[in-house]
Amino acid sequence: MLKKIGLLLCIIVIVINLLNYNFDLDFSDNDNKISLIGVLASLCALVLIVISMISEKISKKIKD
Repeated sequence: MLKKIGLLLCIIVIVINLLNYNFDLDFSDNDNKISLIGVLASLCALVLIVISMISEKISKKIKD
């Protein structure tokens, strides 16, 4: 349950940062840098949570 809440929060943060990103400006703008860093950090957290969920499923199958 806690991992699903984490997934939901990661997706919400990614959407917020993508909405905050200004596609008309270059990457050198400070607001765009912050938005891109937020998206990348949230994607990393998302991948880690998914890996944790998969490893938990594998360990349950091994125990059974």
